[in-house]
Amino acid sequence: MAEIKIGDYVAAEKFGPLEHDFTGEVTKVYDNSVLVEIREYDPTDKTAVGDMNNRAVVRKTAAKVTGHVADEN
Repeated sequence: MAEIKIGDYVAAEKFGPLEHDFTGEVTKVYDNSVLVEIREYDPTDKTAVGDMNNRAVVRKTAAKVTGHVADEN
């Protein structure tokens, strides 16, 4: 399994108040989880995402890397 880094884009499964899967950008990496800034989500989850301040802590094993931030140099 590739190491998840800050700036990676990940897809995560629904949990807690969210009724659908979502995607976002990793903003912090912990030992077994990552903090994800939620970027794309189902419109019916808008209230739940707002209540979570557009952030979610996701287990590393439940996060699938879908892309990386392009180098700006």
